[in-house]
Amino acid sequence: MTGDPHANPDRCGAKTRAGHPCGRYAMPNGRCRLHGGLSTGPKTPEGLERSRKANWKHGRNSKQAIAERRLIKKLLSDTQEMIVLVDSVDGG
Repeated sequence: MTGDPHANPDRCGAKTRAGHPCGRYAMPNGRCRLHGGLSTGPKTPEGLERSRKANWKHGRNSKQAIAERRLIKKLLSDTQEMIVLVDSVDGG
């Protein structure tokens, strides 16, 4: 065995923990039943929503968080401009 998962296309393309290719026969997607060959993913709207929520790590890159950061950045920029304007009027 060469260790190349593409060397035998009818075998599973997954690797074992030892780094050797899995020896089981592959399904049409290139993986055996133990490595995802039978999985086609969620199909129903409820299943898709569950999957989407299960993969949520944090909200740092959500649309709401990005909008909030833009607003804060704009407020800080406006505040800096106001400080410069007040300093120039006061003669500072």
